[in-house]
Amino acid sequence: MLPTAHVAYTWLALSLAQERRGLFPDADYRLVALAAMGPDLVDKPLAWIYFYRRYRSAVLFAHTLLAFLAVFWLATSRGRSRVYGLAWLGHALLDRLWFFPQTFLWPFRGWHFHRWGKRGSEQERIGLAYWYAFTRRPELWGWELGGFLALAWFVRRHGLYRWRRLWRFLRTGRIPPT
Repeated sequence: MLPTAHVAYTWLALSLAQERRGLFPDADYRLVALAAMGPDLVDKPLAWIYFYRRYRSAVLFAHTLLAFLAVFWLATSRGRSRVYGLAWLGHALLDRLWFFPQTFLWPFRGWHFHRWGKRGSEQERIGLAYWYAFTRRPELWGWELGGFLALAWFVRRHGLYRWRRLWRFLRTGRIPPT
């Protein structure tokens, strides 16, 4: 899943939790966005620097059950940070990591990570690997379209199509009051 979809689904879920349940009223949407992309922000640079040639994967350590439990435990032990742990954990749900047990259950199923299907010239670069996945797995387009719709709904719901409201949202990390 692309970063915008991770952020869009997470922001919409947080917005609904705040409005309907009164949860996480002090959450900073900027930090929530970083947490929602957290595993990719850790693993993609590691893959690019070293691990991609070795494992043929860009979904590594931060996409494991151990990492998700550790981050969630750290976030919940700090009380007000729970929302950021949930955003990080939501990444596993949106990536549907249970379909990749070699990575998700690492190291319990061995020391290797799930390898992306094709090995060849287009797989030598991470960006081309995404192109390969999106051109051969049409269900991924549905997830990305859903992310676009979630973002559009979030923007419309909170009036972020107005420049002042958007600027305030970006500056403070909070939805401006109506």
